[in-house]
Amino acid sequence: MNHPWSARLAGWGLALTLLIVIPGRGEAGGGFRCPTTGRLISLGASTLEVRGRCREPDEARSAVEVRTIRERVRRWVAGAFREVTEERTVEIPIDEWTYDFGRNRFLTYLRFENGRLSSVGDGPKGSGEPE
Repeated sequence: MNHPWSARLAGWGLALTLLIVIPGRGEAGGGFRCPTTGRLISLGASTLEVRGRCREPDEARSAVEVRTIRERVRRWVAGAFREVTEERTVEIPIDEWTYDFGRNRFLTYLRFENGRLSSVGDGPKGSGEPE
């Protein structure tokens, strides 16, 4: 016999499971925790914020990527306003940083676009002294 509360309890169990699981996934997909300070660094953080919360990177490279951006705009065409797609080329400054937090941790790769953290990745185990 199903009790009226059993469905509600099952729903609460699912909600509690989601509350427990989702925050952990957000950290992995949305930034990283700096082992030297334990501070969370989120996507969108500036290079200045990352240096302040962590430290100087072990390796840093800079480049410029040229991208074509398409956008819909309203233009006067043949006697009427129309939405058209226009393309323009822009230069995006890219910074790629590598952190080596020691041989007991994985290398951490950070990518910044326009001075903001856009992605975080892991590499092989580090080679430096543990911190």
